[in-house]
Amino acid sequence: MRILSFENSASIELFKFVDTDQRQPSIASDYGVQHFGFYVDDIKEAANRFVEAGGELLNDPGELLGDVEDGTGHFVYGRAPWGMLIELISYTPNGLDYPEESEAKRFTP
Repeated sequence: MRILSFENSASIELFKFVDTDQRQPSIASDYGVQHFGFYVDDIKEAANRFVEAGGELLNDPGELLGDVEDGTGHFVYGRAPWGMLIELISYTPNGLDYPEESEAKRFTP
């Protein structure tokens, strides 16, 4: 995984998955640009608004496991009306647990 950070703005995360089945783009480990992730303050409210706007949730909001320093992060995946996979993610101001040697950090508003 590599992160491109744009100062106090968005981050782009690049992943290389190995030894995983590939199919038509539908999950985050498939080839190409598979999804956009958006930080949200309230995962349940954002998920409800996503559905109201015509999106389809692919899972219930769940806890981020192993990535959040204090264990209080959540995510949900959905499919936008035009077919794009969308991730909604929320975590505390402490941010996510990245390796200490990493110069880049995931953007948190």
